[in-house]
Amino acid sequence: MKKKPLIYESACIFSIMGSSIGFISMLVATFFFTSVTEKITQITDLTATEKLSPMYFALLMAAFSVSLAGAIKLYRMQRIGLYFYLAAQLVILFLPVFWLGSNGFSTTNAIFIFLFSGIYIYYYRLTV
Repeated sequence: MKKKPLIYESACIFSIMGSSIGFISMLVATFFFTSVTEKITQITDLTATEKLSPMYFALLMAAFSVSLAGAIKLYRMQRIGLYFYLAAQLVILFLPVFWLGSNGFSTTNAIFIFLFSGIYIYYYRLTV
């Protein structure tokens, strides 16, 4: 493809923005763990934060950084970005489930992952 379709380019830009926000928020949560867990119990109905640890947020931060790298590579039309992005998104989707149990699954996150992954896979097939 010489010119990126609008939907592909938009998906890349939104993925870059989302991965950047995720990376920054997990970075803050890793280094300010005590304050973050206090805010979590104040804002949400998750009262048992003993399963959370700085390592949990650090792992998510690493996954978001790989996702960001993949999204940037996808924007530059490099195929390896698809593999980076898909691997990172699977970790982001299922790490909370393994760490926190079934309550960690996010349906909204799953919808967006499958939507954006579908767009990338569709256009990946066109460039092969």
